[in-house]
Amino acid sequence: MTQPLLLDGPEPHVLLVCDHASNHVPHGLDLGVIPAAMQDHVAWDIGAAAVTTRVAHALQCRAWLAQVSRLVVDCNRPPEHSIPERSDGIVIPANVGLSPPERAARLALHAAFHDGLDTLVARARPALLVSLHSFTPALASAPAPRPWPIAILWNHDDRAAARGLAHLNTEPDLGGPVGANEPYSGKVLNYTMDRHAEAAGIPYLGFEIRQDLIATDAGADRWAATVVRTIRATLEGL
Repeated sequence: MTQPLLLDGPEPHVLLVCDHASNHVPHGLDLGVIPAAMQDHVAWDIGAAAVTTRVAHALQCRAWLAQVSRLVVDCNRPPEHSIPERSDGIVIPANVGLSPPERAARLALHAAFHDGLDTLVARARPALLVSLHSFTPALASAPAPRPWPIAILWNHDDRAAARGLAHLNTEPDLGGPVGANEPYSGKVLNYTMDRHAEAAGIPYLGFEIRQDLIATDAGADRWAATVVRTIRATLEGL
């Protein structure tokens, strides 16, 4: 299955997006990387889909989840930069020297994700768009520890981000500092929210959660509850 997954719900005010939800590789495509890499953060956002589904259930809202690995095509990058040849020091041989038909097939997956999200927004414009990602505790290529358990990213529009950060800083026992545009900045990497939220004037929250905290069911439960509280507090403040 490579087509994005829609979790439907009656709550129209929130739409969740998880563009690195899966490590799936389409049948017949061999990326040329070792199997262990497909279970690692380079292939997907570990735990992000689990948190997204729990938040969607709690809020009874819609969620749009990519169903293909970001090593096949990265839906949170502009199309021209969406097929990575390297990721955190790992070379992806099948992505080097793609033929025009091969490139077109990958970009069709990227277009399906974003065209579908355009349709969902047009069908019922949300009051808040929420993206959910996870990040590795340290990169192999930059091994400095990342101390933030959770962070919010944004580019220009900080209406929701400011409220979300204010709420997160009231949450007890997070286990570390709340990140603001960490471990990277939404002013640099924010394609999905730039396209579907900022360009449409829709307030948005871009969550990043450290993957070691949400790799188990118990961890996903705990941090999904934190995300739900943050979304509710943000909506109240908007």
